[in-house]
Amino acid sequence: MMSRPVLLALALLAATAGTPAWAQDSVNVLQFALSNPTDNAQMATPPSLGDSVPQSVALRQPDPNSSLAYFYYNGQPVIVDLKTRSVVRVGQ
Repeated sequence: MMSRPVLLALALLAATAGTPAWAQDSVNVLQFALSNPTDNAQMATPPSLGDSVPQSVALRQPDPNSSLAYFYYNGQPVIVDLKTRSVVRVGQ
């Protein structure tokens, strides 16, 4: 019989096995953004998933190796893919 920690580790591994790397990176960037809020960006329309973020919006990259960055809009962090400047997550 397996010990409880081994079973928990296996369950965690199974739960994250199909998770894309950017999704985990998104969680890390979100955690950083929540600990390091910025001023709210000014945009004509609220950001939503897949939207392209204008160049006028300053993005903050928590780690130079991260493919994601963030900004705040209306008090909520918005996670952005740096290559495409598209929104991958809005809020918590």
